[in-house]
Amino acid sequence: MMLTSNFGNPELVLIDFGLSFQSGLVEDKAVDLYVLERAFASTHPESESLFAAVLESYAAELGSKVWSPIGKRLEDVRLRGRKRSMVG
Repeated sequence: MMLTSNFGNPELVLIDFGLSFQSGLVEDKAVDLYVLERAFASTHPESESLFAAVLESYAAELGSKVWSPIGKRLEDVRLRGRKRSMVG
């Protein structure tokens, strides 16, 4: 993520360093969002509202038809992550 300032208009830009491949799979997109969410939480513990804004913008950009299955899968991925952290 980078904050740019072009001609006095700051703009937040996310940079995807998908090092190995690009995927259109709902599962892959949800896992990427979960990893990003965990990165926000670990580096900025009070960033819940910031990440919520990221998801809101992402959903608006994709449109509800595309975002809906990704958002639902993100909830599933979050649950799996919580179970893993409770088990060890």
